[in-house]
Amino acid sequence: MHLPKPVRIGLLLALVSAALLGCGKFYWSKPGSTVERFEQDSAECARQTSANPTDAALGVVDMPGYRACLTARGYIRQQYPTPPPDAYRGFE
Repeated sequence: MHLPKPVRIGLLLALVSAALLGCGKFYWSKPGSTVERFEQDSAECARQTSANPTDAALGVVDMPGYRACLTARGYIRQQYPTPPPDAYRGFE
């Protein structure tokens, strides 16, 4: 089957866009936050969503609960191939 050139270009652009969106890791950011503040908030959210302190320290958390906790504290989760300086890694 031979596709017209505009259709082939459109498919190629769609594939490249999908590939780029899938690249990168997820980071958390919050205006005015610091890495120290994020680490405190992340640790507290981990404690709230883990079965015990050891699991919390290892990042064995209820992931939807952990994400909801950080979101409730004003953080936004975004995917970046290269993160900005004010973006922090949580348990992902």
